[in-house]
Amino acid sequence: MLYTVMPLERIYSNRAQSILGNGTGEEKVKGSEETEYRTVSLAHGSVYARREGDKYIVDGIHSTDMSDYLNPSYFPGSSINV
Repeated sequence: MLYTVMPLERIYSNRAQSILGNGTGEEKVKGSEETEYRTVSLAHGSVYARREGDKYIVDGIHSTDMSDYLNPSYFPGSSINV
């Protein structure tokens, strides 16, 4: 049993290293199509977003400030300005 804030798809996926990358902020995932991921820095953490068309969609959040998790702008699936 795992107690983690990470989605299980990231833990049990072969592409977990590609998504998390080396912290440069912009990563490519190899697969059937190229997906661009970007890390947006917050005051107390970061938001992970993937590019869909001309906008970025929130994929996840990692923060030490609990109010960041309640901010509707950072909800998974919402669009974010990068």
